[in-house]
Order: sequence, then C-alpha cells, then structure tokens
Amino acid sequence: MTEYWVSQGNKWCDFCKIYISNNPSSIRNHDLGQRHKENVQKKLADMRKENAAKEKEHKETARALEQIEAKAKRSYQKDLANQEARNSNAVALNDHE
Repeated sequence: MTEYWVSQGNKWCDFCKIYISNNPSSIRNHDLGQRHKENVQKKLADMRKENAAKEKEHKETARALEQIEAKAKRSYQKDLANQEARNSNAVALNDHE
C-alpha cells in the first residue's frame, strides 16, 4: 500500500494574528523574531492597562457602595430618632388627658 502525504497544517499565532508552518524550526524562528516579541510586549502592556482599569473601576464601585451605606445608616439613625420623639410626644399627650 502507498502512504498518503498529510499536511502538518498551520499554527496560528494569537499575538501576530498570522499562520506559520507547524514545524519546530518555523515555530522557533517565529517566536525568536523581533515582530513576534514586539507583539507579545504590546499584548502584555494592553493586559496591564485593562487590569488597571478594571481595578480602578472596582475601587470606585466599592467607594460608592460605602458612601451609600453611610448615607443609609445616617438616614436610619434619623428615622429612629424621629420615631422616638413621636413616641415620647404621644406618651406626653396621653399623660395630660
């Protein structure tokens, strides 16, 4: 029987957005190339920026929630004080009758 030639296919480089031959020497040459190294550095820098932006947004959200909680607590304390004042006024009016 004869054997059929089978293509090794291509390997996709996510950093460079290109296909390269799927053999060790081509992959090694591509990975050692200047363009690939620059694309990797650019990707890492973008990831750092995105992470910093997400972290900043997370901190802003946490700060906003803390402010909301503080305002709610103050409002609750005011409501309690007003309710106590109403109760004491009601008791005072009942005593006069």
